[in-house]
Amino acid sequence: MQKISSADDDANIDFQPSSIKFELKSRDCLARLATLETPHGKLETPTLLPVINPNDQVLTASEMRKLFGASGIITNSYIIYKSKNLHETAVKKGVHGLLDFDGPVMTDSGTFQLYTYGRVTVKPEEIIKFQKKIKPDIGTILDVFGSTTRTYDEAHEDVIETLARAANAIKLKGSLALAGTVQGGIYPNLREHCAHELSKLPFEMHPIGGVVPFMEEYQFKDLVRIIIACKKGLTPARPVHLFGAGHPMIFPLAVALGCDTFDSASYIKYADDDRFLFPNGTKKLNQLELLPCTCPVCIDTTVAELRTLDASVRRKMIAKHNLYISFNELSLVKQAIIEGTLFELVEQRARAHPHLLHSLPEVYRDREYLEQFEPISRRRFLYVGSESMNRPEIIRFQERIKNQYIKPKTKSVVCFPEPGNRTVSFEEHFQDEIFQVSKLTDAHFVFQTIFGPVPIEFNGVYPFGQTVLDPGLAVKLAEKPDALKLMRQYSHELRSEFFIFWKDKNSLATIKMIATEKKQFDLDTARVHAIADYQFGSGAAEILFTDKLKFVKSKNTGKIRNVISDGEHILSLRAGDGLFTLKKSGAIKLHKGFKPPRLRVVVTSESVEFNREGKNVFSKFVLRCDPALRPGDELLITDEEDSLVAIGRLVLTCGEIQAFNTGIAIRIREGFK
Repeated sequence: MQKISSADDDANIDFQPSSIKFELKSRDCLARLATLETPHGKLETPTLLPVINPNDQVLTASEMRKLFGASGIITNSYIIYKSKNLHETAVKKGVHGLLDFDGPVMTDSGTFQLYTYGRVTVKPEEIIKFQKKIKPDIGTILDVFGSTTRTYDEAHEDVIETLARAANAIKLKGSLALAGTVQGGIYPNLREHCAHELSKLPFEMHPIGGVVPFMEEYQFKDLVRIIIACKKGLTPARPVHLFGAGHPMIFPLAVALGCDTFDSASYIKYADDDRFLFPNGTKKLNQLELLPCTCPVCIDTTVAELRTLDASVRRKMIAKHNLYISFNELSLVKQAIIEGTLFELVEQRARAHPHLLHSLPEVYRDREYLEQFEPISRRRFLYVGSESMNRPEIIRFQERIKNQYIKPKTKSVVCFPEPGNRTVSFEEHFQDEIFQVSKLTDAHFVFQTIFGPVPIEFNGVYPFGQTVLDPGLAVKLAEKPDALKLMRQYSHELRSEFFIFWKDKNSLATIKMIATEKKQFDLDTARVHAIADYQFGSGAAEILFTDKLKFVKSKNTGKIRNVISDGEHILSLRAGDGLFTLKKSGAIKLHKGFKPPRLRVVVTSESVEFNREGKNVFSKFVLRCDPALRPGDELLITDEEDSLVAIGRLVLTCGEIQAFNTGIAIRIREGFK
């Protein structure tokens, strides 16, 4: 049993660890596919908890589960507390008995009522004690709602009071799993501070509160700023709930920024006003001639029929539609996480509303923070709009080429323009020209692209080699001033005598005039050197490769598949993302050549033997992790004496590994026995 020191009387207050367990399964952006295990079952995040008003159950909790697959719900403990009948029944039967629901139930505490009406007739301590009596799976503290009109000093006082209430609630919680709400008004530094302080206390969940006005007023830019600030301060080991996020239009954005659960009363509030929710906005019944939807409600009825229905019946049917749409949107979000296409979905959905689109620059403003969570590669890079070029993987690609790539010293460098033809790679498109130039002189090749200058060695590397966009648009973007500026900078940094922009076959005549050296540049060797330094860090190529270098190539494509150095298979080149899979002999070289902590994850002695046998590494057995590693990275697993134990691929970020006590941190490929 853990002890918490009481600020009131210096006594030690006992509380019991709850049975809540949060385990991360998969990720994309800051989004997390995870399981939240409660006494009444599991929630698969991201998920929606529909709000059940016990005084007005338009749809019952059991209907929520049967019709929409809702695995959990949320209700308001303050409403139950204030009603004599509900109060007595809830204390007698528990909140699950009151609502006739055997799945996870979360309770709110009355904070929104405090914001709406200016006061609540319950003290913070009383509502915690009451929630303990009615036994929800997760309760919530009575925090101070930080409205958008509060000055900085007022918001600061609200945070101080919220933190004091949070600390006191922990002393009272017993075995109740409790949610500590992050407040701080419109001020990111207050939000981050509040989140950081709450993370020090043993809460099981952290809602982001005080955001309903931002959503009601379409202040999505402020909402983005607030969510990111909260995420920076919160421990990754706990789920994050976004209070009042009921419109499906914002689900992709909020999930991409790391929100795991939502609650929604919007389904019924909008139905009260005959309004239909859609992923791209809202429509009133009197604006519709048809129902542009395939949910069961819209299939089985017509607009004309809905208008003739009794108001209460129509209200329930529209509420059902709104929930079908909401749950369906979250299914699309989950699938996007699995596919690694969530940023694409966010950018596509943002075009549903100007204010959403206006928020995207704020999403990408803190790219250094986002990049920590960005997988080393994805299946594709789909260009959606100009904001796509600010995604963290693009910035990483450009920075690594700038800082980790060693430009070959050749007589000439030939720059090929964006061809527009996306059915073949740049290298394949210009293969005849490359062959002709290489016969004349010692030349290196670079491509002018939407990403700026891309050396030929990175032809198949993500994201350059997996980009999908319109050919005509690609040409226009590659010729924009920013792209041309990057190319000019690149040309000035070269170690070559001549830099030639290829225009047409006449460019070959120019090259003939300056050609003095025969070909020395070997593309295969240059490619593996460049990718090694790009992927594993500066100096990796020098460590891995010797003069006795051989390549095994695909019989179908002629592309490198395996790299042999000194007769040993050290690397395999993946066709999907153009990066290396590390083999045992390569791991030994990197382990010897790089000093700790480079490329290393250090595990406990009790994990070592299992990992040597090829069993995965779990987070709780990790002692240290190279902070430069990213999800999907190839890495070395070592023991505390830096002996090589295994090689594998990172699943979580290093920060998540340190925070979590459950779940797989690294998938082992091969162990060293």
